[in-house]
Amino acid sequence: MYITKTLGRYNFANTAEKQWCVQMRMPDGKGLSETWPEDEEPDIDGVPPSQVLDLIEERLKSYWISTRRDETLARIAAYREQSEQLDDAWARLHIAAYERKIRSLENYLITESDAA
Repeated sequence: MYITKTLGRYNFANTAEKQWCVQMRMPDGKGLSETWPEDEEPDIDGVPPSQVLDLIEERLKSYWISTRRDETLARIAAYREQSEQLDDAWARLHIAAYERKIRSLENYLITESDAA
């Protein structure tokens, strides 16, 4: 599972307007995504999947018309049943990445024997 945010042109009817797109690729291989105007950048840095689901759901509900609203809300509800497991897996991935980073940086530390 991974979460991304990119700035691009997602409305092909209006090629000048950029939007933020937040995507969640779920363990079942399916994805969820929503877009925000460029000046309304959603903050997903360090945000667990359960809260990103909230952001996507909130954005989806803000639309006056959405042809896929019921289907997407049903998928969000199904993923919400797994939110503890999703958050756990997300946290474990981040912890493992930080541990790898720490190990790679430890090579640059001066030990007491090196300092003497």
